[in-house]
Amino acid sequence: MVIMKRKFNFTQARIKELMPPDTGRIDYSDTDINKLVCRVSHTGNKSFLVTKRADGKLRNVTIGKCSDVTVIEARRKAQEILTAISTGIDLTAEKRKKVISKTSLSNVLDLYLSERELKPYTVKNYRYKLQRGFSDWLTKPVSSITEDMILKRHKKISKTGKTTANTTMRVLRLTLNYADAVGMIDGNPASILSKARLWHKNNRKDRVIPSEQLQAWHEAVETLTNQKAKVFFLMLLYMGFRSGEALTLEWSQVDLKTKNITLLDTKNGTDHRLPIPAPLIVYLKDLRKQTGDYKWVFSGRDPSMHMRHPREPMKVVTKVSGVEFSPHDCRRTFATIAEAVNLPISMIKRLMNHVTTNDVTGGYIVTEEETLISAINKIADYIQARVTQKDNVIRLHVDNK
Repeated sequence: MVIMKRKFNFTQARIKELMPPDTGRIDYSDTDINKLVCRVSHTGNKSFLVTKRADGKLRNVTIGKCSDVTVIEARRKAQEILTAISTGIDLTAEKRKKVISKTSLSNVLDLYLSERELKPYTVKNYRYKLQRGFSDWLTKPVSSITEDMILKRHKKISKTGKTTANTTMRVLRLTLNYADAVGMIDGNPASILSKARLWHKNNRKDRVIPSEQLQAWHEAVETLTNQKAKVFFLMLLYMGFRSGEALTLEWSQVDLKTKNITLLDTKNGTDHRLPIPAPLIVYLKDLRKQTGDYKWVFSGRDPSMHMRHPREPMKVVTKVSGVEFSPHDCRRTFATIAEAVNLPISMIKRLMNHVTTNDVTGGYIVTEEETLISAINKIADYIQARVTQKDNVIRLHVDNK
C-alpha cells in the first residue's frame, strides 16, 4: 500500500491512490492551493473542500466529490471560496439560502400554517384566498415572485373588487413575510403595495336595522317557518353574536337553567359568557324541542353538521319587511342600541366581546353577572318597545321563569 503524506501536490492519479482509513476519516491538504483539502472517509468517499478559520470559527465549505470534480476545477473553486470568505460572505448560509429559496409558494404557506395555532376556518380561508388569487403561482419558487408580478396581479384582482384585492393580497403578504423571516428571500416584494400606497381604503360598513323598521323586520322574522333561521336572526339581534359564533353554537354551551350562553375560543382567543335576555328564552326552549337531541343548536340538514348561513330565509325577511340586512347588521344594530340606552363603552365592549386589554382602566374592570343581565335586558327592552304593538297583535315572547 502506498502511504501518502498528509500534505502533497494534488493530481488526479495521487487522489485516486488514496486509501480509506479503517475508521473515521483523513484530511489531505494541497501544497499548491492552501486550505484545499481532500477528505477521505472509511466508506471510501472522497470529497474536495475548503477549510479556513474566519471570525474565530473554522469554516468548512464542500466543493464536491472527487469523482465529479477534477483537481483543476477544485483549485479554481477553492480560490473563489477563499476570496468570498475573506470578504465576509458566509458561503454555507448562502448555499442553504439558495436551496430553500426554491421552496414553492404553496409550501411556504404550509410551513407558515404548521407553526401557527390558527382556527380551522382561518386555515381554510388562507388556503382559499391564495388558491383564488394566485393559482398559477403556487408551484413557483417563492424567490421568483417579483414586485412587478405583484403590481400586475393586484391591478387584475382589483377589477373584481377592492375588498377582494385587499384580503387576497394580505394572505400573500403574510406568506412572503414568513419566507423573508426564515431567510428564503431578501425582503418581501409585497411591500411595494405599501410603498406605492396601493392598498384600497376599506369603507367600514355602518348599515343597521333602523329603529323605525325594527317592528317590520321582527314581524317578518316571526313569520318564518324555518324555526332555526328565526332563532338565529333573533339571537344575533338580542345578543350581538357574530354569525359564525352562533352557527357553531353547541347545546352544551347553552344553560337554560342559569340562562347563560358560553362561546368558546372566540375571535379574540377567549371564552365569552353572556346572559340570555328574557325575550329569547322561549325561542330557545322551543328550538331545543327540535334540535336538542343533536350537537348543534342550529343543526343542518345533516344533523352532524351545523346549519349554513340561512340565505333564503334572509331573502324572505327582506321581501316581507322591505329591510335589507346581513347577519353582521344585526350585531351592529345590537351595539347601536346599546349606545342608545346609555350603556358605558366599557360595558358595550364587554357585551360585544371586544378586547379591552389595551385600555388600562378597562383592564381593572370585572363585570358582575347581575350587571350584565341588567345591561343586556336594557337592550332587549328597547327592542321590545319598538316591535310590540299596543293592540298586542304582535308581542315578543317573554319568559322570566
